[in-house]
Amino acid sequence: MNEHPGDEGKAPRAGDRRRRPTRPWDALTRPARRRQHRRAGDLGPFSFVDRYDESLGVLILMLLVLTLTDGILTMILIDLCCEEANPVMALLIERGPMTFILGKYLMTAVCLPVLLVFQHHRMFRTRFRVRHLFPAFVALYLLLLGYQIHLLRLASEAIHGRSDPSAMAATATGGRP
Repeated sequence: MNEHPGDEGKAPRAGDRRRRPTRPWDALTRPARRRQHRRAGDLGPFSFVDRYDESLGVLILMLLVLTLTDGILTMILIDLCCEEANPVMALLIERGPMTFILGKYLMTAVCLPVLLVFQHHRMFRTRFRVRHLFPAFVALYLLLLGYQIHLLRLASEAIHGRSDPSAMAATATGGRP
């Protein structure tokens, strides 16, 4: 009756569990099993897994820490006469430093899980997948933090009279007066 040896006395399965693809919310309702796709048929326009690489977890934690660091450095630079270039962030800054930091963090913290769930999705019908954005975001944040540290050095020199204050203002505004 049963096709597999050792299955004697067991009731046949109700259906093949593999016929239904993994949905994004399955990770919340079932024990995690799929870390990667096992078959080419699993890769469709939207392909999901319910276990994730530890490396992506590390990148996500780095992005959250870098977001907070960026927010703190931005607030310091605002106090030293710089301006926020992003109009959404500038609106949050007007409402206060805690609103700015919390808003910045929440925007990042809400978007990262969405990107994580869609990590295997191909972008622009290329081989480039959403998961490739995580290291790119870390690199961009590190560049931004390097730029902010450079602005802090210029501000420190201007405050202590070692440099021309107009040089810092020109650097902070991209050379505009």
